[in-house]
Amino acid sequence: MRAVLSRLAVGGATLLAGAATLLLGPATPAHADTVFIEVNPSTILAGYQVALRGSCGANPNQAKATSTAFGTVTMTPEKGFLIGSATIPSDKKPAGYSVKLTCASGSTATTTVWVISASSTPTKGPNTGGGYLAHHGGGGTALLAGGLAAVAAGGALAFWTARRRREVRL
Repeated sequence: MRAVLSRLAVGGATLLAGAATLLLGPATPAHADTVFIEVNPSTILAGYQVALRGSCGANPNQAKATSTAFGTVTMTPEKGFLIGSATIPSDKKPAGYSVKLTCASGSTATTTVWVISASSTPTKGPNTGGGYLAHHGGGGTALLAGGLAAVAAGGALAFWTARRRREVRL
């Protein structure tokens, strides 16, 4: 009886320690050694604002994000990351612009923001086959009939296979 109680106590303590590790997480953030910068959204119309998020690893100081798309932005530490925002001028030409994060330690990271113009946005949907069934009716009925035929064929095959197995056993 003592052995059982001892095992339960050890198992319970192990379970609690594992749950605490999962819930509380590691003492340092996962990005503690990583230097990176992200632009969200990475593709934007000229004249709109982008959000910047980055990290200088374990260095929690302010950093600068620089790009010919928006100039220089000071990113400030917030909840373990460097946060900032920038507005892309409305007269900025459509292109990919490099965004460079420069940390106080001298570390750098780069990414790309893609600026598009309003005229480069699609004016109609993608070519997905012409939409014959949508324009000529019967699309739903034909699909339903085809689906029912496939289900019936599958059921007949399953019935035939089960019957065949029974015959082989006899």
